[in-house]
Amino acid sequence: MNNLAKTAPRPGAQSIERAMSLVNLVARHHDQGISLQALVQVSGLDRTTAWRMLGSLQHAGLVERDAQSGFYTLGVQATAWGAASLGQAALIRQCQPAMKTLARLSGDNVFLVLRLGDYSHCLHLEQGEHAVPAFRQTVGETRLLGLGVASIAMLAVLDEPTVQLHLAQHRETYELEGVTRAQLMRWVQSTRQRGFAYRNTAGIAALGLHWQLGGVAVAALSIGASRVRLPLSRAAELAGLMRLHWPTLKGSV
Repeated sequence: MNNLAKTAPRPGAQSIERAMSLVNLVARHHDQGISLQALVQVSGLDRTTAWRMLGSLQHAGLVERDAQSGFYTLGVQATAWGAASLGQAALIRQCQPAMKTLARLSGDNVFLVLRLGDYSHCLHLEQGEHAVPAFRQTVGETRLLGLGVASIAMLAVLDEPTVQLHLAQHRETYELEGVTRAQLMRWVQSTRQRGFAYRNTAGIAALGLHWQLGGVAVAALSIGASRVRLPLSRAAELAGLMRLHWPTLKGSV
């Protein structure tokens, strides 16, 4: 039995400690998943409490439950935290010099975005002279592929059957975001035709290029600015600048 069931809880921390204990147990069995029954047995929690806590953790994106097997694995938010912590030690240090150069030359905001399965995670931002303070809020965000210019770039390099399957699996989420299948396909097709993703909406414009590593698109760079500063004609120029200062982008899309 887990020590959690034997240790006297600290006031106000009992629920948090129990929930994190469940996350840790799920993490240990992430590859194959773990059932509710097994979690109850190992944690020492009663079934109702464990079920309720897992529901809250699932809502927060920290765990996921497979609809067929009922097994739990780590959720996209937990995965994003892991990627962010690893990225601090590796990817950001590797990418920062080129991102700083792009921010200085463009005067705008340069984002590094990772692909995490069906999602994208904004890992880092370098701001130029024309910084947009609100952009800092996007660092650490995890969004479904297609709901952001960098993630459109990553979605567009997938083969057509994969794109169609992705859109079908996440239809309800896109509907909640007010994005139709037709819109997504237009964005994908225009990205493939231009060689970069471009979106211009709500006073903000951005372009994105996927970053190919080991033959798989796992990340992207994007530049964002006010729509006045970043019309489509300038986006094409910036895409060339990005490829020039980021060699791995030369073969993008």
